[in-house]
Amino acid sequence: MAAASFITSLVTRLLRSAQSGRLHQRPFHLSAVRNEAVIISGRKLAEQIKQEVRQEVEEWVASGNKRPHLSVVLAGENPASQSYVLNKTRAAASVGDATVTISHRYTPKEELKKHTALADIVISAAGIPNLITADMIKEGAAVIDVGINRIQDPITAKPKLVGDVDFEGVKKKAGYITPVPGGVGPMTVAMLMKNTIIAAKKVLRLEEQEVLKSKELGVASN
Repeated sequence: MAAASFITSLVTRLLRSAQSGRLHQRPFHLSAVRNEAVIISGRKLAEQIKQEVRQEVEEWVASGNKRPHLSVVLAGENPASQSYVLNKTRAAASVGDATVTISHRYTPKEELKKHTALADIVISAAGIPNLITADMIKEGAAVIDVGINRIQDPITAKPKLVGDVDFEGVKKKAGYITPVPGGVGPMTVAMLMKNTIIAAKKVLRLEEQEVLKSKELGVASN
């Protein structure tokens, strides 16, 4: 539930960011004349969020509070997960009523296509390269790629990160699309930093309430 809420918040910010940068926003329907999808830069929005957090943390420390600390636990040796966690470590030094359909990596492709072809917003986090192809989405849809997969580049033979979406194919049909890397990834890292300072403030408020309650009890007993 928390993950779903986080992704919803993330998608909302990404789409708002993309739309605010355009004079003429592309509607989610067929258009007589169309260009390639607007590429939503998670890096730009992430930098903005991290700057906000940086200022908030400095104000927090200047007020005499302990600098927030983030601990990350990595289970297993998945290279993509290691890359994901490394980015977090480096960073640390409703869209209204809607019908939501959830599928998973074992949903037959034709069945999956029935759902994605009707969706205004497609979010993929299955961990399968090229799972979402151009024929699976409708014209002008927003495609948010949360997947992160390490594969071997067929040209250079070097390892590279890709998402679940056939980016080159889908961007010709989608209205908005997030790249991998550089889309949702930087945003999740930035939002984690923001949530760390929010959590620290909540802990402090709870401690202050406990101290105040103890003082009140002391006064009452006297």
